[in-house]
Amino acid sequence: MNKIGKTLKIFLIIGILIGIPVAGISPFLLQHTSKTIYSMFIIYPNSLLMVGITYQFIKLFGYLEKNDPFTYDTVKTLKVTGILSSLMSLLWLIDLFFMIFVIGNKYINYIIVLIFLAVLFFGVSIALYILSELFRQATDYKEENDLTI
Repeated sequence: MNKIGKTLKIFLIIGILIGIPVAGISPFLLQHTSKTIYSMFIIYPNSLLMVGITYQFIKLFGYLEKNDPFTYDTVKTLKVTGILSSLMSLLWLIDLFFMIFVIGNKYINYIIVLIFLAVLFFGVSIALYILSELFRQATDYKEENDLTI
């Protein structure tokens, strides 16, 4: 793997090492108010899903290091990452509805950010699904080619 790939892998590992403690202590950093409930049901699950996505990307870099990216493990990892991204999109939509209808937050900037995050992670999940299907087909062709040689 080249220097950029190794550097990205190091950053992802550092992100996990920082993300897990932050996700673990984030509910306790807020006072015991409605912010704690908000943190427990929206921010905390999103941070755990982001740690999961980061871990899946580290696994993908591991497959690239082996110089064999066209395996069914890669396809599975891409699908799992897409599912995690879909769940994040759903949680951002729940956050949007919670902030509008329960809290009554009418700040347009905050609402735009939540819509952007929901659409972003939904788009990422679609892209990862398409990529996983491309890798599945490439893996099928590779397996078929290996059998004929």
